[in-house]
Amino acid sequence: MYYEFISSLSEILPVEDQTRILFQQRLKIVKVPKGRVLLSDGEACDKLWYLQSGIVRGYHLVSDGHGAFRDVTDWFANEGDFFHAADSFVKQLPSRECIETLEPSVLIYIARADLYELYANHPKACCIGRIIAERLLLGHQDLLRDMRTLSAHEKLESFRARSRELFNRVPQKYIASYLGISENYVSKLKARR
Repeated sequence: MYYEFISSLSEILPVEDQTRILFQQRLKIVKVPKGRVLLSDGEACDKLWYLQSGIVRGYHLVSDGHGAFRDVTDWFANEGDFFHAADSFVKQLPSRECIETLEPSVLIYIARADLYELYANHPKACCIGRIIAERLLLGHQDLLRDMRTLSAHEKLESFRARSRELFNRVPQKYIASYLGISENYVSKLKARR
């Protein structure tokens, strides 16, 4: 049931039987429909998620100044990815980020308290967590660099090259929001292909 999760950990660092068992004892699996909000604005993020199947996005709400809000996509996760609302998860403050499924999804999670207990008592678990955090940070750094230096066309091409699965499966309004370009422009660029 948790094979993919443990396999992902093993790709990061070889996982001994004891560490594998400790993780498995704390994992939960859930199946959720498309459109399920896993974390709402103002809630504290208390889970580290692993996406076994489906697609998830993180987004935040931006006020238009007149009482209405629009959402801005911050990130996507697909099969084999770990995700959470980082700021809220680490600081245990109300999240300014929301997380929702874009497809029916199978998710595995570990509660923050259980994860931190593993970190405190098992150095290998702590090492795995550090490597996951480093990889997420590097991905975020690449995105920031692209957002600051690339044209709209280059942003879309970079996204397509890095994330062909997401490019083909995510609605273009979310891709446009993620890249900071108009949905019409995404549509035109996709049509040219």
